[in-house]
Amino acid sequence: MNQKQKGPFFPFVLDYKPGFFLSWLLYRLFRHVRFDENMTEELRQMNRDGTVVYAIKYRGRLEYLLYHYRFLRSRLPYPKIAFDLNMVLLLPLRQLFRWLRFQVGHFFKRGKFADPYESAFFRDAILSGDTALLPLLSPKRFRRQFIHAEKDPMQLLIETQKTMDRPIFMVPQLILYKKAPEKEHPGILDIFFGFKENPGIIRKIVLFFRYHRRAFIDFGQPLNLQEYLASSAADLSPEAAAAEIRQEMINRIDQQKRVILGPIMKTHQQLKEIVLRDPKVMQLIEHSAKGNPKAVKQVKKKAAAHYEEIAADYNSAYIQFFHLTLSWLWKKIYEGIEVEPNELARVRKAAGQGPLIYIPSHKSHVDYLVLNYILYDYNMHIPRVAAGQNLAFWPMGHMFRKSGAFFIRRTFKGARLYATIFARYIKALLKEGYPLEFFIEGGRSRSGKLIIPKIGFLSILLEAYQEGFCEDLLFVPASISYDRILEEKAYLKELSGGEKERESFFQILKARRFLKRKYGKIYIRFGQPISLSDYIRASGRELEPGDHRRLASHLIQAINHVTLATPLALIAAALLTGHRHGFLLSQLKATAGEFLAFLGGQKVPVAASLSSFDEAVEETLNLLIGWKVVNQLEDVSGEETFYFIEKERELELEYYKNSIIHWFISHAFVGVSLISRPEEIKTHRGILEDYRFLRRLFQYEFIFEETHDDSEAVASGLDYFQERRLIFYERESEGYRVRAEGIEMLRVWSGFARTFLEAYWVAVRAALRDEGERRQKGDALKRMKNLGLRYHKLGIIRNLEALSQVTFKNAAQLIDQHILKSLDDSAPSFPEDERDLHRLAQRIYDLFHYAY
Repeated sequence: MNQKQKGPFFPFVLDYKPGFFLSWLLYRLFRHVRFDENMTEELRQMNRDGTVVYAIKYRGRLEYLLYHYRFLRSRLPYPKIAFDLNMVLLLPLRQLFRWLRFQVGHFFKRGKFADPYESAFFRDAILSGDTALLPLLSPKRFRRQFIHAEKDPMQLLIETQKTMDRPIFMVPQLILYKKAPEKEHPGILDIFFGFKENPGIIRKIVLFFRYHRRAFIDFGQPLNLQEYLASSAADLSPEAAAAEIRQEMINRIDQQKRVILGPIMKTHQQLKEIVLRDPKVMQLIEHSAKGNPKAVKQVKKKAAAHYEEIAADYNSAYIQFFHLTLSWLWKKIYEGIEVEPNELARVRKAAGQGPLIYIPSHKSHVDYLVLNYILYDYNMHIPRVAAGQNLAFWPMGHMFRKSGAFFIRRTFKGARLYATIFARYIKALLKEGYPLEFFIEGGRSRSGKLIIPKIGFLSILLEAYQEGFCEDLLFVPASISYDRILEEKAYLKELSGGEKERESFFQILKARRFLKRKYGKIYIRFGQPISLSDYIRASGRELEPGDHRRLASHLIQAINHVTLATPLALIAAALLTGHRHGFLLSQLKATAGEFLAFLGGQKVPVAASLSSFDEAVEETLNLLIGWKVVNQLEDVSGEETFYFIEKERELELEYYKNSIIHWFISHAFVGVSLISRPEEIKTHRGILEDYRFLRRLFQYEFIFEETHDDSEAVASGLDYFQERRLIFYERESEGYRVRAEGIEMLRVWSGFARTFLEAYWVAVRAALRDEGERRQKGDALKRMKNLGLRYHKLGIIRNLEALSQVTFKNAAQLIDQHILKSLDDSAPSFPEDERDLHRLAQRIYDLFHYAY
């Protein structure tokens, strides 16, 4: 509203330039207050399309000043007027005299002071498109409306909207100074100084000056008043419509607050009583005690001990301590954490639909620390994290528990009471609305690939949904990638057959060595949240126990879809598939460029640094030289430098290659089939048979789409290789022939699968030697390793990383469950001829023997 125009004037306006001192003071106070910048463009668009009205829960002059000056500084729609917020003490003298003159004149003319509603002051401001601020709850305003029948500002907006062509956009808004969750029962300070949601003036001033550097302005889901009146409130009276819209705005503000602060917290003791007094738990206690009163007491003590072993004991002070500590740590050992704010904004939006269930990839102990760190940094309530019992050691177990971790045993076998209490605890958390986080792979990946999912914890979540503890579950797939993994040396030791070192306080003391090295960047990507109710609806039927694995596969595929291709992963893939025996920089760039172009065609997310491809390749190569993974030979004649991989360090590169192998493996299977006998013509049918065989063989290694179609995958691979002129289709023989110039590149593509083919061949050969003998699992793995070392020395297998204990374990599981015995004799995974170990070994050998 233009203040220079003639007409009624009221002190509800901030649309003038403040004096120097006031301007300096306000900007200085408010400049540190952050807001959700993902709303920037949406707010500007709403301002172009209609009139923006910010809705806040409680009236407050400080909030009006804050929103006005903070948004004005950021060139956003800023509130020029505020309903029922008298700012007379901040008016410039000229405006103050104008207001006094107007009110005195109005009193002498009409016998009463002017009313902004009767004089159409607010209505005209809205019609002219001025951005406004509307407090939804005001005791003074309610009393005047209820007793004196004064105008309700919400009704005014409704009436004004009905006369307008352009919509009024109501934007729920809140400001938070602290991220501490609200407690169910108020304390003594709340009684004397006002509740945290609506603090008194003293508490508000203290909060602002103490926490204004951490303050955060957030926005709820906007409401288009024009559309709402035309649909939801079309048949309501103005009074009923105003009440309904006011409540809707309050609900949206509260909902957004829960995203940041989490649900109103029950105490540790309250949750304990809810869980242990559950009828199913009590029934199991009585059953276990067999009616013996003394035994009941002992079983109850045991149940209470189980709860304390499991439950988190959240304390926001620990979260703040961890955040400060981790801020220092990340700067010390990493070069940055790369996230996509748009993806986090999508997750924040989904948080209002139901409990969020974060399912990140699991490659390092850093995973849960960095994920929660980022969520806290982006003003989201951190989840309660399912942690392995191995992390409950002192003092970290205590700190993790206080930071929201709850602990889970590796197995529930023989522990029915523990399993029942654990399941009931998870259901209690979901009913309260807490976000949760668990690793669907079960443990950390030692190979770099995602592990075949475990369904135990997922089944508990699905059971909670089916029993009505929550209306929906929002699964949030997240991929966490590293330029270099902290546990690299420990993983290499385990892959070589060494024992896993148990987590302990001593390990933390030894971890000081990490502070002396830089580990590059961390990359976090969030997928589209997956609504369980939408997933069930799309499937056309209710979930049954047999469907849990299908959902788990769908979720882990969602993680794969957002897994980033980093420079190190790309270079590792190029080196191990095409340049094991040495290379020139130009050759490395050609292979890596081929892979990057392929990823671009598949719309795979890649690290931002790969936009400068040549620079990224050279920097990564220099890093590998610095880590002594790659060495170089300078040519005295001045020709291009020759590089080579140190043989004993190839296993380190394998980990990073495997982090992106899922994008290549289907094409690699086609490449393996084509190159297995490059002189022969390969029919589509033959390639398809090889492809299906490889999928059966590697069912414990790679995770394929739930709707994966083998024929489509083969056709896609063949089309790509034809487009790259590596093969051509011969019409006379109705088959595919490998071009002479395509042999080398097809060997590169088949290199993604070659290591696994060698490992499985060794495993089958070891199983042949063990036929008829019953051996312990550990002995079988040792036999595989020893046999593999012998074959490697003889040159029968080329890749030392084929001797990975992880791959041998997967191969042993396949041989035991699907070859030596069938899980379901009516539908075995392998046809009868492939279950013969001699034939199986020969077929695997034929596929990799010609691929060198």
